[in-house]
Amino acid sequence: MKNNPFLLLLFCGALFFSACSSDDDDTPSEDEMLQNKRWQITALQASTPFGNLDLYEDFEDCQRDNFVEFKANGVLEVNEGATKCNNSDPQQTQGTWSLSGGVLTISGIGDAYGLPDDDLEITVTSLTSSKLDGEFTESISGISIDGTVTLETM
Repeated sequence: MKNNPFLLLLFCGALFFSACSSDDDDTPSEDEMLQNKRWQITALQASTPFGNLDLYEDFEDCQRDNFVEFKANGVLEVNEGATKCNNSDPQQTQGTWSLSGGVLTISGIGDAYGLPDDDLEITVTSLTSSKLDGEFTESISGISIDGTVTLETM
């Protein structure tokens, strides 16, 4: 059997170039991971000077089924879900969102979740196409609240 280094080099080159195609990068951007899915809060914790609170545990069923959708152009749709806490509330309301430098800024969700503030900045600690974990700091009536939130796709 005759060794042919040229054939070996040709085979290795073909293997290298077929494995390193420039169109293999199908990793979605952070915006793409968020957009056009229904996201629900599945955990909401807060740390206050008075102790730690599980805010999600205090949600009523009519709040737990609420969801948000991050649309293109920074449009945030908030949906009351299958049950409403107040029948006169609209089924959907709109807010805004943006994601920049690992900070998700959302406006327009406070009423739907019984929050005292309508605007929130969340520092994203983990993001996949089905789960978002984040941290936030808010000041309510002069009291500093540090929190964590988890949203998952439905």
